[in-house]
Amino acid sequence: MALPVYKTDVIDKVFFLRWDAPPTPEEIQAVFQKMQAAYQQHQQQPLVLVTIAGAKSAVPNSEQRRHLSNMLSDARALFSEIHVIIEGNELQHNLQRVIVSGMLIVTRTYDDQFIRVHKNADGAAGFIARRLGVDGTQVVNEARSRGVVM
Repeated sequence: MALPVYKTDVIDKVFFLRWDAPPTPEEIQAVFQKMQAAYQQHQQQPLVLVTIAGAKSAVPNSEQRRHLSNMLSDARALFSEIHVIIEGNELQHNLQRVIVSGMLIVTRTYDDQFIRVHKNADGAAGFIARRLGVDGTQVVNEARSRGVVM
């Protein structure tokens, strides 16, 4: 059995999700179940989602993108805000961030109070701090130490 292409962790009501390769529908379902379990563990209080695409991760194909989009739509009620991190400094990573931001606008799922796209997790730290009243930098650094954020 192949190792999963994702890693999850919850730190101070922040659900971290790292993708190191495009996921299968089964992996997406497994992640969604983990999201639901975390939501239940926090007495149905919305969490903050930080989802990370690793710099070496391939771009998902159209079917994978559809499944990921459906998962985010289904998970929307579980989270008070979502931060999409596309790691990497190369042109392709910059283009991916622009494309994801553009897709959010075109599909009318863009809401700068709910979903944001960042270059790295440090960009989400201030938002985490404001939303949860915690030290966002400390939360991100803890995620780094656990290998969910690079």
